Amino acid sequence: MKVAFHTLGCKVNHYETEAIKEAFVSRGAEVVDEDEAADAYIINTCTVTSIADRKSRQFIRRAKKVNPDAMIVVTGCYAQVAPQEVSDMPEVDLVIGNGHKSEICGLVLEKLAGSDALNGQAGSILVTPRNELTFYEDLGTLSSGSDDMSRAYIKIQDGCDRFCSYCLIPYARGPVRSRPAEEIITEVRALVESGFREVVLTGINTALYGTEDGAECTLSELLTKLDGLEISGGKDFRVRLSSLEPTVVDKDNVENIVKHRRLCHHLHLSVQNGSDSVLRAMNRHYTRDEYLDIVAMLRDFDPLFGITTDIIVGFPGETEKDFADTKDIVKKAAFGRTHVFRYSPRKGTAGAAMKDVVPEAVKKDRAAGLEELGGKAARAFIGANLGVEHTVLIEEYIDGYATGYTGNYIKVYIPYEEGKTAAGEFCDVVLTKTFRDGALAVLSKTCDDGHLE
Repeated sequence: MKVAFHTLGCKVNHYETEAIKEAFVSRGAEVVDEDEAADAYIINTCTVTSIADRKSRQFIRRAKKVNPDAMIVVTGCYAQVAPQEVSDMPEVDLVIGNGHKSEICGLVLEKLAGSDALNGQAGSILVTPRNELTFYEDLGTLSSGSDDMSRAYIKIQDGCDRFCSYCLIPYARGPVRSRPAEEIITEVRALVESGFREVVLTGINTALYGTEDGAECTLSELLTKLDGLEISGGKDFRVRLSSLEPTVVDKDNVENIVKHRRLCHHLHLSVQNGSDSVLRAMNRHYTRDEYLDIVAMLRDFDPLFGITTDIIVGFPGETEKDFADTKDIVKKAAFGRTHVFRYSPRKGTAGAAMKDVVPEAVKKDRAAGLEELGGKAARAFIGANLGVEHTVLIEEYIDGYATGYTGNYIKVYIPYEEGKTAAGEFCDVVLTKTFRDGALAVLSKTCDDGHLE
């Protein structure tokens, strides 16, 4: 049989799609491009915005047009929070919620074989309510972490209990569940031995790893285990953390995290806003000063520590003074990258019922102004790194340059010299000037076979 996949949303969704793909391949299926005729289309949806919902519906219809006889299976966060809405689409055959993705391959094969998978009815639904998602779903150990052989994503955690007033994800993903540390270690070892040099630990709220009752291991303890992991052949690797939240990671916690030798000197700390009043309305449990304290601690540890962030503009009640506070925190934190989003209300969240809505035109102007300011901050951060030696993991070749990222997350372009660089190797370079979306660099010595200094 032929099966095609389409994934929307976060890195966790992409990781889970890869696990589902591997399950189908192990059962003899052929994975084809999403625009090709397939026997089944697996659509892994996102619901972080209403636009994500709409894109999910659009692809469901598109897939059915590619092959009207194909089975359409919808999973992911949109399927979890609005299963009946998805099931009511005439194109949909199965709706599989979060917590049941490991069952998708078996259910599809059963239904294609003519058995009564989920009662054999069009639009059949398998969704567990949020409060019953108390288990970490085992999707197996992945053998492929990404499209290249440099960076691999590894899911370590699921669920969120923060309930920020703008966010629907806690309802879509359920309570916090952490993956057993030994499973993570096993997957890291296998991926590094197969050629990956960087592993990115990701989750719905990565900072919540190991915080639930009965958890066996904290995030810091997991990083300690990874520091001690020895790989056959002696090749080294580095670890990067996906987004962390100051709602659960305070100054002391971050201090315990950043000491680990394999951890990249870069954290994505989602501030979301620079105004204390807006942070309270968002149900973010920290102040701007507490956030800046974390930034100061990181920069005390390493003056060139890379900090990237997400910011929402136009949350209900946001005033010009609030927006000025947000611009101020971008300047003071000296972010290496700032991702700006305009607030979009999501039905079912506290924010959707709030009054004093900010007009769309004002949101647009604020977003444009903040993107410009964030760009200046990014260029200044790159400028502070010029003349400094960094270790870069080479990922690919673009227009005559070997490219990759420093540990503190600056994209680097190295003029290509045959035999001097290779994808999947660490290189020591010196950054020389700002260039494109990063910095130009020169090799300070020949790339090694994958050992970190």
